[in-house]
Amino acid sequence: MSDKRKVLMIDDESDLCFMVKNNLESTGEFDVVTTNNPEQAEELCKRENPDVLLLDNVMPKRKGSDIVKALKSDSATKHIPIIIVSGKGEMVYSKKKDQFQWLPGNPMARQRGEIIDEKNPRKAAEQYGAEDYVSKPFTTEVLTTVIKEVIEKYGRKKDEETEGGETL
Repeated sequence: MSDKRKVLMIDDESDLCFMVKNNLESTGEFDVVTTNNPEQAEELCKRENPDVLLLDNVMPKRKGSDIVKALKSDSATKHIPIIIVSGKGEMVYSKKKDQFQWLPGNPMARQRGEIIDEKNPRKAAEQYGAEDYVSKPFTTEVLTTVIKEVIEKYGRKKDEETEGGETL
């Protein structure tokens, strides 16, 4: 059995999926499955049973927030921790540069302290019904940190449900 964590990424930007897959897998810590078709979300989550789902919110045909609702209401997928990955933060930053602290390699969403805008990563994730939120652009280091934090904090639910359902 592999010690690698399985990541499923659903994003309509196929180039981003390719880059994230390559960068995360190059760390040696993750196996990554990607799709740019949001209509496959539930099927892929059931088949792949990932340790974490990276989910874009703004996609053609289907919003990420609708996928979150569907996954969280299905007993087969509700245990999968979800990280919303969206470019919305970058757009907000571009419009309000003077109100944000934005450092290279440290997107707004990873600044876990106070930020002027009311939307911090935890609030944004909560609004979507997900476990965390990362703004595009992000670095591999930031994404890896968030994935590990989410798996550490929320991945136990999956293990506990599996253990609790077994009979001896």
